[in-house]
Amino acid sequence: MIDNPEPDKIMAEKDQIYLQRNFEDLCKTQAIEIAKHYKVLRGLHDDFAEWYHDYMSQNTHLFEHDCVNLDDAYIKDWWESEGECFDDYDSPYDMIDPTPQYLYDDTGGEPPISAEERDHNSLDSKRESHGHRYYSTNW
Repeated sequence: MIDNPEPDKIMAEKDQIYLQRNFEDLCKTQAIEIAKHYKVLRGLHDDFAEWYHDYMSQNTHLFEHDCVNLDDAYIKDWWESEGECFDDYDSPYDMIDPTPQYLYDDTGGEPPISAEERDHNSLDSKRESHGHRYYSTNW
């Protein structure tokens, strides 16, 4: 019987392709998790994931298969090296303020009150909570 090395060679190539695809998928999944955590604009997630995969392919000693390293240094490095390609964006981050509009104070804060008013309000508050003990005959 003749030993044919070709099937073993083909299977080794297929195994290598599978490992490369698995590595790429894992890198891109981690990159999107990092981008979501640091609120990178959704339109830039895929571009960041491509860069992250290339970066990790060149620096495999930094890649951890079992956990996501939530480090914004990756985003900063990506934007520093690739940011000029995105003319429509000044920053990769989503700068929308998450505070609902109804929580904004458009009045400029509470109006100032005098010390006498504050003392009177304090006494009224004590009267409500403690009953008859704080009723003054001077008021």
